[in-house]
Amino acid sequence: MIHYNFKFWHYGLAITAVLAGALGYNLIEGDKTFYISGPPTHGHHQIELACTSCHGDAFDDRAVMQNACESCHLDALNKTSDTHPQSKFTDPRNAELLQNLDATQCVTCHREHKPEITRPYGVTLAKDFCAHCHQEIAEERASHAEFGFDTCSNSGCHNYHDNTALYENFLRKHVKDPSLKDRATVPALSGMALWLKANKQATPLTAADQDAPQATAAHIAQWANSHHAQAQVNCTDCHAQPEWQDRGLAVSVNSCQQCHEKQTDGFFDGKHGMRLNPALGNAFSPMSPALATLPMDASAKHKSLTCVSCHAPHEPDLQFAATEACLGCHQDQHSKNFKPSAHGQSWAAVEQGELAQEAAVSCATCHLPRIKKGRKVHVQHNQSATLQPNSKMIRTVCTQCHGVEFTLSALADPELIKNNFSTAPANHHTSMDLVRDRIQQRKKK
Repeated sequence: MIHYNFKFWHYGLAITAVLAGALGYNLIEGDKTFYISGPPTHGHHQIELACTSCHGDAFDDRAVMQNACESCHLDALNKTSDTHPQSKFTDPRNAELLQNLDATQCVTCHREHKPEITRPYGVTLAKDFCAHCHQEIAEERASHAEFGFDTCSNSGCHNYHDNTALYENFLRKHVKDPSLKDRATVPALSGMALWLKANKQATPLTAADQDAPQATAAHIAQWANSHHAQAQVNCTDCHAQPEWQDRGLAVSVNSCQQCHEKQTDGFFDGKHGMRLNPALGNAFSPMSPALATLPMDASAKHKSLTCVSCHAPHEPDLQFAATEACLGCHQDQHSKNFKPSAHGQSWAAVEQGELAQEAAVSCATCHLPRIKKGRKVHVQHNQSATLQPNSKMIRTVCTQCHGVEFTLSALADPELIKNNFSTAPANHHTSMDLVRDRIQQRKKK
């Protein structure tokens, strides 16, 4: 019998082979968790395993990473008239600024997997990054001499990208706004009204017109009284035959997208639907409260987020979708304080039939705002669009009902946000004081 005499290095070789095999399997067939260098930011934690969506191949250069950032975020930046666009830093006249901060690359300010240096909005630079370029601000504007270097991005002051509700001319225009406007309403949804106007000869479908090979009487009755039947949307328009066979009558987001393209595009862009975004190229399961980093109702952990999570397909209920659907999952302090708040009490009046939806405030009023363009009004289903920084809410949400100064003061108060704006702001915002001072200075000239 031959006895093999193991050397010490043989054990090292065997361990190396096992580790190489495990790493190789995780890279090629597994979920790649071995290769994640640290937790992602709150904005990307749902898709941290979609590595190639951002990184491409292992040896891609910075341009590939920049393109990955822009593929998701450039459209939003363009819509907000980005205050620091890439063109500002590629202009030869500003070449010296790049020596301080290479602002042509997103990863200069936003680096993933670096929790030890990550601050709000996914920023991974020190708080004084504004001072790299704006060193003379105290001399140029005496009004700013007393402010610390770390106050630039305080709520209601300055944002790096989106200042559409913070620039001086806008604030000056609204300096005399009342706290609560006389006509405090949001626009009415227009989709059904415009469809009926464009299809005057259309006849609503009835229960006798349903074309489902199998369906319960209750579902048929609900559908026959819905906007779907009114708009001549029959069973097979949503329940395509392959889905009946493969998914047991389940309705996918793709079914809804056939008619509600703008809404599903917004859903894919936000945190509710980003895991299902086709642009990722990954077959993720829908978002679930169990995956969330915010406090959620423990009994909702098993739920998954698709269109039908909030909108019952046979009996769409916008009142339910506007508040109860949200509170069925969200259990942070802000959410739990909604019903006792003034906003929540106004919505209770809607539920009791005492007030029109357009004159009240629900969760959706602020977080899924109604966007009016011409005669068309649709709901923005990207609930992340107005979250951070919260000054994004000023134009599209808050000033539908409130004045700008009241809004700035409320959004700058963390305690008011926690109690869901149950009381009026106790302090007025410094930005409006500065604007009033500038107005007085100009009058003296």
